[in-house]
Parts: sequence; C-alpha cells; structure tokens
Amino acid sequence: MAKVVANAAKPVPKAVVDNVSKVVVAPQKLVQTSYSMSKLVPTGADRVSFTLCAAPAQVRFAHTDVQIPDFSAYRKDGTKDSSSSSEPSYAGRRTFTYLIAGGGSVAAAYGAKSLVGEFVSSLAASADVLALAKIEIKLGDIPVGKNVTFKWRGKPLFVRHRSAEEIAAEEAVDINQLRHQEHDSERVKNSEWLVLLGICTHLG
Repeated sequence: MAKVVANAAKPVPKAVVDNVSKVVVAPQKLVQTSYSMSKLVPTGADRVSFTLCAAPAQVRFAHTDVQIPDFSAYRKDGTKDSSSSSEPSYAGRRTFTYLIAGGGSVAAAYGAKSLVGEFVSSLAASADVLALAKIEIKLGDIPVGKNVTFKWRGKPLFVRHRSAEEIAAEEAVDINQLRHQEHDSERVKNSEWLVLLGICTHLG
C-alpha cells in the first residue's frame, strides 16, 4: 500500500524489516599514530559554514591544501640528510656558532660602552660652564702697588702686584697674632703677586 504525498513526490513504500539476517559491523580501529590520524583529515576543497540568515556570516576552510614549507635551502649541507650522521660537520658548525656568538658579544659590548659614554657625557658640564672654569690674566698690565679685580665663576678675583715694602711688611708679621697661623711665604707661590678670591658669606 502506498501513500500519496501532497507535494507530488514519488510514493514511498513501506519499510520491510528482515528479522533473520544480521548486520555485522566491523570494529573501529583505534587511531594511535599521527600518520593514521592524518588519514582521517578530509582532503579537497572542504569547508564548513554556519549561518542563521539567508547569507552566510562566516566561512571556515579546512586548509588541507596548504603545502609544508621546505627549509632545505637554509640548512647546512652536513645536516640535510636525516639518515646519515651529522658528527663529521659538528666541528665546523660549532666554530661558526662560536664566531657568531663572539661577534655579537663584541658588538653588544661596544654598543653598551657607547651608550654609557653618551649618558655620562650628558651629565658633564656644558661648554659655557667649562669656558668659565679658567681665566687668563696678563700680569704685565698690572703696575706695581696696584690691584685689579676680575670675575671668575661669578666671584670676584683680586690680583695685586705687591711692592718690595709690602712684601717686607707682610714677612715681618708675627704669625702668633694671626687667627690662621700661616707665614706669608706659605700663602703665595710668588711673593710679588697676591691672588685672592672673594666669597660673600651672605650671598653664598
């Protein structure tokens, strides 16, 4: 007996169940290696898509046609053959590795030295400060018995050309009467010239 379907499809007969014959299903093999697991990956332009509307929202490809890159051009000749030992080329490869490591270490040390040098030099005094660190005076322009005042590092610098009478008077002073007991010959390098630096205790 056949049923009539409303959509004009072919009639579907009733299913007949055979209770006599048995269907034997082969046991599924356990996949244990990467090779056997790779055989289960579908090949070809397979893809899986999922959508909730008329137009697909996302498409994922299986990427089974991706070629494995070959790095033989980057490998050394002594290690390309996986079936042979690479021991004969070990010494050459080790020397090359040591050269690369040594060269990189030297370059890194030189770069670190330059970096530290630049950092330390940035902490040094600027050119204008170094220019004021020293002063040159023409002593021949200072007459005997006169003194000239200069500015050095923001402080007054007194230079006096002493006469013979002034030198004799200073050498005759009793050092026991001085607060700082120091002879005149110990205060100057040349008794003819007296150089003093004025420091104001109020302005610092």
